Amino acid sequence: MERNEAVSNYIRQARLERSVYVAELTADAILATWKGIKYVAEVVLSVARARNPKGVFTFDA
Repeated sequence: MERNEAVSNYIRQARLERSVYVAELTADAILATWKGIKYVAEVVLSVARARNPKGVFTFDA
């Protein structure tokens, strides 16, 4: 029975390590996506500011 417990503990540890790895991978993907969205927003804002340096947006009706 002791050998079965050792194998069971080994499997449990492997599953825990896999879960941590997947969680870290997911967190890294979310962070990279967020940084990409921020970068795109900054580029869009800088283009908008370059087109109108006074910071005043006008709309034609």
